[in-house]
Amino acid sequence: MEYQNIFSDSASKMKASKIRELMKYASMPGVISFGGGSPDPLNFPFAEVKDIINKWDDKKAGAAMQYGGTEGYPPLIEKIAERMKDKKNIDLTGQKIQITTGGQQGVFLLSKILLNPDDIVLVEEPSFIGAMASFLSHQARLVGVPLKNDGVDCEALEQTVIDLAKSNKKPKFFYTIPNFQNPGGSTLSMEKRKKIYEISKKYDLIVLEDDPYGDLYFNGEEKDYLPIKSLGADAPIVYMGSFSKILCPGFRLGWLLGDGALIDKAALAKQSVDACSTSFGQFVAYDYLASGAIDGYLSKMRSVYRAKKDFMIEAIRKYFPKEARYTEPNGGFFIYVDLPEGVSGEALFKKTMEKKIAFVTGEAFHIDPVEGDKHIRLSFSNSSKEEIEKGIAVIAEEMNNALNN
Repeated sequence: MEYQNIFSDSASKMKASKIRELMKYASMPGVISFGGGSPDPLNFPFAEVKDIINKWDDKKAGAAMQYGGTEGYPPLIEKIAERMKDKKNIDLTGQKIQITTGGQQGVFLLSKILLNPDDIVLVEEPSFIGAMASFLSHQARLVGVPLKNDGVDCEALEQTVIDLAKSNKKPKFFYTIPNFQNPGGSTLSMEKRKKIYEISKKYDLIVLEDDPYGDLYFNGEEKDYLPIKSLGADAPIVYMGSFSKILCPGFRLGWLLGDGALIDKAALAKQSVDACSTSFGQFVAYDYLASGAIDGYLSKMRSVYRAKKDFMIEAIRKYFPKEARYTEPNGGFFIYVDLPEGVSGEALFKKTMEKKIAFVTGEAFHIDPVEGDKHIRLSFSNSSKEEIEKGIAVIAEEMNNALNN
């Protein structure tokens, strides 16, 4: 049977994630991968998690291995709410929290309840491929807003909203990653956070604030990276968090925090997707938060990732041609490279893979694939110093070969 002819319109628009496609290379023997944004597995809090599980009695163990409620494990929701108020300065009046199966499901649920075919979604240019794929699978139209060193161009964002209104069009929402943006590595300045908050309020523009990396800052203090949503409760902003980077991705746990009416609808949508997220992971996450271990772990991992970032930056300065430009992130996992003129990211990848060095080409993150081919994303989070040194040297060698040819 020719299934291609019977796929739905939304299924026909689905594309394989470039990152997921590249992950198969990471598992090949001898490959050094700067591809996926994976946490460092050598530093997962396995001992703490094992200790948590060993303390469960039979009743709790049974509940942890059973189905749970769609909204999530109530004690975990309460603990997240407490942390959002105390650590992120978010006003929880009229707000609700929905537990999701990873941060990606949060994006999917919001897409499902907000988007109709041909609706306009504003995204940073470049932006996270997983979010863009979700928007496109719901047949939305993406409109890019330029990204600068201090975050999205707010003037361009507002002007885009104004220009669309002249054509009687209004974007459904604006998707942003304010802290250590994926893939760009930039951090939204506090001035721009205030500006986006004002734009959201002025134009009644929903903002999806995706913040998986916000606790992994290398410079400054926690207050320097407070969410846009912390600025007040009178703008339609939805905050998305994740345990993937601050506990482990294997539990597949995240959360949505937003207006109660919106979160209630997201819960209804979730019932038709997976009914409930992992009870086991939620029980562990609650006990982990309740123990207070998370703050010490985050402090440790900030140092670990800072050292990896510094080492990769040093290697880039040592080996890359001077024509290459790159971000120096204040946190997170990624360095985004602007390739020298005439060097193709796709062609560069093919050459480095011959020497078993992998990364992600920029095409995956851009609305315009031609522009995307001028960039590559390097993840430093899951590599040793030896791997970074070797991998960056090989990428630089092939860059120079391309320039010389």
